[in-house]
Amino acid sequence: MPAKAAFAATWLPWLIARVVTGLALWFARSEVTTLRGGNPKAVGAARDGLLSSDATWYRAIAAEGYGIAHQSLRFFPLFPLLARGLHHGTALPVGGSLLLVSNAAAFVVGMLVYHLTQRESGDARYARNAVWLICLAPPAYVFVMGYSESLFVLLSVATFLSIRSDRWWWAALWGFLAGTSRPIGVLLVLPVVIEAVRLWPAADWRARVPRVLAAVAPLVGLLAYLSWVAATYGGFLAPIRLQRYGVSRSVSDDPFVNVYRDARSALHGSHIGTALHLPWIAVAIFLCIVVIRRLPASYGAFAVAIVGAGLLGSNFASFERYALSAFPLAMGAATLLSSRRVEVPVLVACGVGLFGYALLAFLGLNVP
Repeated sequence: MPAKAAFAATWLPWLIARVVTGLALWFARSEVTTLRGGNPKAVGAARDGLLSSDATWYRAIAAEGYGIAHQSLRFFPLFPLLARGLHHGTALPVGGSLLLVSNAAAFVVGMLVYHLTQRESGDARYARNAVWLICLAPPAYVFVMGYSESLFVLLSVATFLSIRSDRWWWAALWGFLAGTSRPIGVLLVLPVVIEAVRLWPAADWRARVPRVLAAVAPLVGLLAYLSWVAATYGGFLAPIRLQRYGVSRSVSDDPFVNVYRDARSALHGSHIGTALHLPWIAVAIFLCIVVIRRLPASYGAFAVAIVGAGLLGSNFASFERYALSAFPLAMGAATLLSSRRVEVPVLVACGVGLFGYALLAFLGLNVP
């Protein structure tokens, strides 16, 4: 697949996503006082814009390191390290470096998703739809912000491309880096093991060595960061505990209890963000079923693992971001767009949803 075709399939949805997100930010800044009555949280979210919420932490880590606060340890190092390197190597400020890494990674994600989807299906139209969906998915505004999601998805897709094309040394590299980019990077072990086992009988010992290394690489990446934290700050599992409990908005470890509480809160109108999570949980579960039925087993295993991680968290505040990280869901959804009569309204609805979700985030009404 020539890179030219992947570029042609990616540039327009990538650009539209940034225009839509930019319009949402402009509207939030223009109307925040009217819509939120000068609420300090809303004013702060609109002011910080693309560098609000978790992006504030990434910017501080990239600028000053993890010594800023114990809470910073829950943010894995690859993304701020790349931004820090770009900052020192160019005239860009730290915030601009974060945004450049995030948005450049998002563009590469589109190209790689096109490549992978066409490789699996042989259908260019299906591949284009997968790119449009992952670019315009309502939570994809985080691909525009200073968040690590686009980098993680890039490494995940690159890992899949490598294991599906028998390039296991590359898979080991991408898997290791994914393990240092987000805690859920370790879940890449599942698809890598599935593909390694599938090809194991036909491989000699020389071919099996890189398969084994690729299978453990995401775990090694995770352990490398945890070991550094333990040696530097103490507390081997501190990043995992902070990730799970550090900003908890629910009080139960039982996902069914959290679903019940969110549903009750939504019915009583106590928090608009709560009402948004429940339908997306249903959509994500449905798309997991689609992926399991229509794509190879490794895709289904990865999608279910990521969605499951989002459901098993101590709250659903960032569930949509977890679902976005499960890129096979976009590939599965693309198989449902059977004609132009279906494609157009679905993609328009995605664009409208992207604007709405970004606006809510910039008004402080939804946690990205």
